[in-house]
Amino acid sequence: MKLRTHLLVLTLAVLLPVSIFGVATTLWVAERERDAFERGARERTLALLTAVDTELNGHVTSLQALGTSYDLQNGDLGAFHRQSKRLLPMHTHWRLITLSLPSGEHVLTISRGPQDTPRPVDRASIDRTLKTGAPTIGGVAVIDGERFFPISVPVEVNGEVFVLAVLVDARSILDLLTPQRLQRDWVAVVLDRDGRIVAGTFAEASAPGEELTRALDRALEQSGEGWVHYTTDPGGTEIYSPYSRSTRSGWTVGMAIPAADVDAITEHTIVLLAVGLLFAVLIAATLAAGFSRRIADPMMQLAAAAKALGRGTPPSAPTGAAVREVRDVSRALMASARAVGEREERLRGADRAKDEFLAMLGHELRNPLGALTSATQILNARFPGSRAPSDAVSIISRQVEHMTRIVDDLLDVGRATSGKVRLKLAPLDLGHLVTEVARDLQRTSIFAKLAVSIDADPVWIQGDQARIEQIASNLLENAAKYTAPGGTIRIAVQEKDGEALLEVADTGIGIPEELLPRIFDLFVQGQRSIDRSVGGLGIGLTLVKRLAELHNGSITAESGGRDQGARFVIRFPAIPAPESEAQASGTGPVEIRELRKVLLIEDNEDARHALSTVLRHYGFRTFAAADGLEGIAVADEVQPDAAIIDIGLPQYDGFEVARRLRAHTGGERMLLVALTGYSSREARRQAMDAGFDEYLVKPVSPVDLADLIESRFQPAALTG
Repeated sequence: MKLRTHLLVLTLAVLLPVSIFGVATTLWVAERERDAFERGARERTLALLTAVDTELNGHVTSLQALGTSYDLQNGDLGAFHRQSKRLLPMHTHWRLITLSLPSGEHVLTISRGPQDTPRPVDRASIDRTLKTGAPTIGGVAVIDGERFFPISVPVEVNGEVFVLAVLVDARSILDLLTPQRLQRDWVAVVLDRDGRIVAGTFAEASAPGEELTRALDRALEQSGEGWVHYTTDPGGTEIYSPYSRSTRSGWTVGMAIPAADVDAITEHTIVLLAVGLLFAVLIAATLAAGFSRRIADPMMQLAAAAKALGRGTPPSAPTGAAVREVRDVSRALMASARAVGEREERLRGADRAKDEFLAMLGHELRNPLGALTSATQILNARFPGSRAPSDAVSIISRQVEHMTRIVDDLLDVGRATSGKVRLKLAPLDLGHLVTEVARDLQRTSIFAKLAVSIDADPVWIQGDQARIEQIASNLLENAAKYTAPGGTIRIAVQEKDGEALLEVADTGIGIPEELLPRIFDLFVQGQRSIDRSVGGLGIGLTLVKRLAELHNGSITAESGGRDQGARFVIRFPAIPAPESEAQASGTGPVEIRELRKVLLIEDNEDARHALSTVLRHYGFRTFAAADGLEGIAVADEVQPDAAIIDIGLPQYDGFEVARRLRAHTGGERMLLVALTGYSSREARRQAMDAGFDEYLVKPVSPVDLADLIESRFQPAALTG
């Protein structure tokens, strides 16, 4: 379909829910009008009920006041009779007054005139009054064609309980209904506790009164207040009846309202809303048809521009759009085109960096693997009287150290960028530390043909010695990597303006201007020829920057361009020199004061054999097991001082082994060391929960492992 057709369909689609909403709103308003009418009718019914209760309470109060008569309380019934005779005419609707014994026998009857025939108050009212000790409003009775109802109250005379009652004309209730001026065809009725009609605004025995009474009887079985809907039998007229029952008297007031009167209230609202809705729909349809013509052409231009963007060609901006929103869409489309181009360029750069990283990783791993392969062949050959086996061992040691460095850098850069590196801070002489790192590196082949100058002043910082050494060695190796033989590397350490400055400058190939802003990004590295003997993964400078920041420091890079060399400057907060500048080197094997028993549980046979050999070299008695079950059995037999446990074991994993060893006798004193390739925080947490004392990630220096084990059993530790 064409755009105009779509716009027309869209307009109709919008108008449809609007129309539905309008109809729903109309019905909702009508329903609210009906609810308001219902609330008003129920409130009117409740007001009538309140008036009825007030009238009944007035009769009760007057009767109770009569019961406190001095003459009655003194048992002078003659005087009380004369007093009641005088009082009776004052109450227009009182027919007669009686005083009865608990048996129901009348002791005294006072009537309005001689024509009134004395009638006893119903026995049920007397019994209820005596039982509850409270006033009772009895049921309606018809006397001489008129309705009356009794009201009884208990009185005590000389310690004996009597019932004082009055017979009230029901016209007192009708007098309350008449002033209400109900609309034509509306009916009001008052029912007693038993559902008999007390008074009503209808002719005697009329159909509306009887039908209303029956409807109210059914409704009162469910609730004491509400709104009932029914249909009259003869004419089929629908009636709504609000009603309310008194909680004090038990009487009910109800009304019968023709449904036509209720519906007429909402019809006017519905008509007005329907006319307004129709008018609004016509206006909306007319405006939509007009605007569709103004939108169609610019929208088609936008569609053409979007297709061009999808093909990868620069789109043309739509012109002549009269609608501001269309112009906004046009500008947004052009901005999106520019953003897509920039994002594609960044993705291509990231893809190139990934390819270079993978290629360099393969190169970095193949070199030591090739050297290790050759060294293994040398060891397998027989060279009588030759130094070949010794040289092979040196090759293996160097290449394993190189591969370990690669893996450590990969792990460290991940931990550093995610904030998982924990520093062990202590006062350090930056000048001395950097000098030692530079001298160690000068002994390696990568610095063999380079001139290295060191100008390091004693400058103290608060730092982690291992991480500061890592920063210095990465900077120096990076400088050597990009400096041709015969070049110069200059190292300087000094204090300036309260900062410790470490500067490494070289005369190498420099940093291209376009690369300088991204030189500290992950996997970014300079251009190198294919014959360079020392490679890299593009992570060293990223790691240096992050470690410097963790020490509250910063790093900057400068270069004049290609073949102009590079200069890196790291700034650390300087601190005053401590009183004692003695630094413990922490290197070399520890002196073993006592022959300790160490259990090694490792499923890799080569790793188990090699580590056992190294630990024996450092003076430990070693015991080995290939799985968790065997390890627990060996521990029960030899009772080792320490156990080095791999996590990924058959039978029982390392966590379960640790828990079982801790549960054994003497297990609480055993040093448990987890030695694993898992470096995640969750694995470390599980190890600590299982009972391990230390958590080490492979590979681990045998010297460090020996120091760790022996430090647990030093005298200071035993007495601490």
